[in-house]
Amino acid sequence: MPQHASTALRRRALLSSVVAAFAWTCLPSPVSAQAGLTDATRHTSATLRRIVMMEFDAPPAEVFPQLLTRVDLYDSNIDEMRFDHSQSVSRGEFGVGSRRICFFADGRELVEPLLVYDPHRAYGYTVDTEASTMSLPVSEIVLLYDFSKSEAGGTDLTVRAFFDPRVPGTGPVIEPVLTGTLRRTFQTAVEQFGGRYLGDSAP
Repeated sequence: MPQHASTALRRRALLSSVVAAFAWTCLPSPVSAQAGLTDATRHTSATLRRIVMMEFDAPPAEVFPQLLTRVDLYDSNIDEMRFDHSQSVSRGEFGVGSRRICFFADGRELVEPLLVYDPHRAYGYTVDTEASTMSLPVSEIVLLYDFSKSEAGGTDLTVRAFFDPRVPGTGPVIEPVLTGTLRRTFQTAVEQFGGRYLGDSAP
């Protein structure tokens, strides 16, 4: 079997397993994003710093759960993912208030409460700095994901990153670092799940 065909088959099997697991545990009672991503002030007072654009070959119904639940597959620093739905508006299921917990290889944890949850269309999260053991150089950070179906049947994804430095005046130092991290993470995601990184820019 040609190498490209074998890779495509493995990727398809991975997508199917992630989607099946996500649908089984998380999708019975979707919670709308209400105003969606058009009114960012509903979700954050932080400054919009970066807009990232990419496209995936698979449709939003497949890409959405992959990016939300399997960060460990496209961030090599993360060893394990767990989810806490005890504060979700749909208790016991994914919804606004659910907490995604990323466990890093060095033992630190990053707790990310969902601010937006609209299956296959949008999600967004912040970082609970008090619950996290990983410290970030920002006073607030929010990432908002906007999914749409492409003309070819795949997914167009725009991610907007909002953050403000914890220490005033350090923006010129931390912004390139966080931008580089975002770029590497999403470049890996499109390689892992099948797609293309279209670039990132300041607003």
